[in-house]
Amino acid sequence: MESCNCCAVVSATAVPVETLIDHFPSSGMITVSARICDRNCSAKNCSISILYGDNTISDNSFVFRSVVPGEPTYETVSGGGIGMIVSAQGEASGGNFNDIATLSNIHILQGTIIGNAICSISLTANRRTFEVPGCIFSNHQ
Repeated sequence: MESCNCCAVVSATAVPVETLIDHFPSSGMITVSARICDRNCSAKNCSISILYGDNTISDNSFVFRSVVPGEPTYETVSGGGIGMIVSAQGEASGGNFNDIATLSNIHILQGTIIGNAICSISLTANRRTFEVPGCIFSNHQ
């Protein structure tokens, strides 16, 4: 039987966000779900998914899914909790964001004094960039 230690399970649903698309300001609604587990887990247990709907340009909307995120890098969080930095490759589907996509250095905070959050989202696909510079706080504390 497989021993599986998931160090972070964080999600935020239908959160309004200010974004940067190709370094230009935009806004929309985002849903993010991350389940980060150690390397003893099977691929189906570890995932990051993002659903973004742009308020202005519908072609900027996309769905991203990575079944196997990279191994997390742990960081010290002032005041307690767990901080992890994860990068992952996956697939994006949408108008401007489609094909293979790279999610770079997403920060996942769990059990911190500000709660659970997903921060610094940066996704690249088709030479296009999508960024959420701040944090999205989890709906489930």
